[in-house]
Amino acid sequence: MEDADFDGVMDKDDACPSEAGTAARQGCPRRDVDEDGIEDALDTCPKEAGPPERRGCPVPDADKDGIEDGGDKCPSEAGPAERQGCPVHDADKDGIEDGVDKCPSEAGPAERQGCPVRDADGDGQVDERDACPTEPGLKELRGCPAKDSDNDSVADHLDNCPTEAGVADNQGCPAKQKQFVAIQKGKLEIKEQVFFATGKAVIQPRSFKLLGQVAKVLREHPEVEQVSIEGHTDNRGKAEANRELSQARAESVKKYLVGKDVEASRLEARGFGPDQPIASNDTEKGRATNRRVEFIIITPERELK
Repeated sequence: MEDADFDGVMDKDDACPSEAGTAARQGCPRRDVDEDGIEDALDTCPKEAGPPERRGCPVPDADKDGIEDGGDKCPSEAGPAERQGCPVHDADKDGIEDGVDKCPSEAGPAERQGCPVRDADGDGQVDERDACPTEPGLKELRGCPAKDSDNDSVADHLDNCPTEAGVADNQGCPAKQKQFVAIQKGKLEIKEQVFFATGKAVIQPRSFKLLGQVAKVLREHPEVEQVSIEGHTDNRGKAEANRELSQARAESVKKYLVGKDVEASRLEARGFGPDQPIASNDTEKGRATNRRVEFIIITPERELK
């Protein structure tokens, strides 16, 4: 009896008589070409290493991102698992993904959905809010330049009489037309107090002329889009009752102005009671100063809170 490979299996019974093996393998050696721990006879992919659960075949991952091609939505581009194997595309490198970036080829901030701030005329008013995007202008005129229709040296947007020449110290109106209201940056400044019946929201007749002039200024200045009528009191009495009274007084002023043909949509009534004093409440003069109505011009930069 011969055993050419000296493996203990006689040649007549040895399937691999020239290679030493084991009796359990009929004299053949164990082969694992891809060295994946799965012998070639049982390895579906004997020349490519792979795990046992895939019968020795490798996990197909063309882009090498660790996500199997079958579950990879972008099998040819590497990407993270949380994006199902797809990369983040951000062509303009602004940190906003192209899929949600309104301007994917131009960098811009998140609050503008990835679009840059454009201000063609360089006046500080972004084009989308600029009524005159090719002419430098003022924010209070929505980016349009100031005009002086009556040539009295008072710009129309500050002129209580924009179509009638007047004097600067009378808000652009003729001297004989005494003005009690001045358009200032961010507010309508009134030069007299609005008087109410004691402890009530009833406007005293002596304030009708003043409020009539406020209404006239608002009618002639549609660029003043919204005004907050704000009522304030001194600190005497209960704070909550004062807040309610100041709110009622602000609403009375709004009602009066609406009755003088000012659009209600342009007016907001708010009562603050004693919460925002501008003088000391320790003196009668200070308390009188704190009892006031203010007309605040609301702009996109100064929204109500």
